[in-house]
Amino acid sequence: MIKTKLSKTFFSLILLGLTLAVFFIYHKTILMAAGDFLSPEGSENAEVVILEGTELMREKSIEIAIDLLSSGETGRLVIVYHNSRNERIFARHSYYDLFLIKALEDLGVKKDKIQVIEVPKDHPITLTEAQIVLSNLSKQQVKSAILLAEGFHTRRSFWSYKQVGLPMGIKIIPHPYFTKYRNDNWWLCIDGIFDFVYEVMKYFYYLFSGYIPIKSLVAT
Repeated sequence: MIKTKLSKTFFSLILLGLTLAVFFIYHKTILMAAGDFLSPEGSENAEVVILEGTELMREKSIEIAIDLLSSGETGRLVIVYHNSRNERIFARHSYYDLFLIKALEDLGVKKDKIQVIEVPKDHPITLTEAQIVLSNLSKQQVKSAILLAEGFHTRRSFWSYKQVGLPMGIKIIPHPYFTKYRNDNWWLCIDGIFDFVYEVMKYFYYLFSGYIPIKSLVAT
């Protein structure tokens, strides 16, 4: 009995050692693959590009959206921003939508190519956003959209939009962007590690809550 227990312990230690050795040797490939899983990227053109909702727009996301518009990969820019009912954002313009449109016009984007959609920060935030935005675009007969999302949030956002868009006949193409680190070295940056762990937890929360389908674990 004792020998059996010792044998199992020894085998477990050997297996653990081999696992650690494989991870040590191939850690970069494994971590890059994990990052790629959370930040899927499509390459198709679409009718509109959706700049995913935040309370304030990031400069890099605006630059990428304008590049997609200028290159002809999309025909119109849809900016989504969150508006909390219970708190006010300091120094944000009262008419933030008009402010955004004016700022984009100053950058050379024509007004008829811009649409701003305000959404509430109602739980679940990403899914609620997708429902409001795609309902709006469906009424405009939009059938395809590039979803511009930040980093590791992309997979959860993409699947939230995708499952809402499917019955509406709207195809979603994910397009992640990174601001504080790159996808090929995120584990070397504390922000990258924090974002990865946080988004893994949020992704599985959405998964187990039924907000996104189980098939999102293997499909794109």
